[in-house]
Amino acid sequence: MRGTFVPPARERAERRAAAEQAERESVTFEQWAETWLEHLREQGGAESSIVTHRSVLRAHVLPVLGSARLVDITPSEVDDLIAGVRARPSRRNPKARANGVAPNVLRTLRACLNVAVKRGLIPVSPVQAEAPARRVRPTDPEGDIATPAEVTAMTAAMPAHLQIAIPLAAWCSLRLGEVLGLQRGDFVHLDDPRRALLQVRRQVNSKAPGAPLTPPKADSVRNIAIPSFMLELLLEHLGEHVGEVRDVPVLAHPRRKRERVSQTTFDRHWRTARAAAGRPTFRFHDLRHTGLTMYAQQGATLAELLHRGGHTDVSVALRYQHATAERDRALTMKLAEALR
Repeated sequence: MRGTFVPPARERAERRAAAEQAERESVTFEQWAETWLEHLREQGGAESSIVTHRSVLRAHVLPVLGSARLVDITPSEVDDLIAGVRARPSRRNPKARANGVAPNVLRTLRACLNVAVKRGLIPVSPVQAEAPARRVRPTDPEGDIATPAEVTAMTAAMPAHLQIAIPLAAWCSLRLGEVLGLQRGDFVHLDDPRRALLQVRRQVNSKAPGAPLTPPKADSVRNIAIPSFMLELLLEHLGEHVGEVRDVPVLAHPRRKRERVSQTTFDRHWRTARAAAGRPTFRFHDLRHTGLTMYAQQGATLAELLHRGGHTDVSVALRYQHATAERDRALTMKLAEALR
């Protein structure tokens, strides 16, 4: 009747495409979020990151956007969601100007919806705002570097069975999870200062469900030379506070050698120790920053910094080379003064 002919194969293809389009448009944010989290797992994403994303979605995003279709979510709705999150007071620091949650929500939303764009579910992401880089914790007026004397003071203020954690974090550049995950067998050649070695093979991961011990962060398995001045303290700790079996924890309960100290217990003692040393807002992670900065000042190359810190991101390691550049500038100024 129309004077045209449509091949049946094309008709079937058009009907199939229309059905697929309708199916894509019917996907709710909650359905897509679950698909996205599974996609992260299939891509080898860290379980801790997946747990964090799921927690952010469940607490802040799904109650607002969970039932909405992906194709219906607008930039203004995302902005309203972020504004509501940002308006809540901080639990950790009620006097803070920001609660620190909004940047995490933005990062999770952006990552989730960017993948939806790549899958063709939406033409463009409705997340347009940039995550503000703000600190929730009070800024330490002394900066994020401790002096060797302050590290010694923090060490002395810890309980005897936990003191070794402070120099390990500072002078072996370990993360907190890596320190808590250490076992006796991770230390080798302690009788020879030229060969003393620490093997980083695991971490305590509080975000990993049912498996607190996991491999360290991606590509962070490494061997670290132990500074000779630490050996006496380390041997003393192993002799007095650690069992004889290779797989016993280095930071153990004072009476139960097979029981690893919990992160909650350790954090409580750490807060007391840093306050006693006059640095009440100094983060445990800043011990690692302190050690890597001083390591860079000795002339470490970028590759050496990447190895010792267990970094994969060159931009992270580069900030420690800035310390080398600053030291070089200071020494050059002293040289110029001497030669003037």
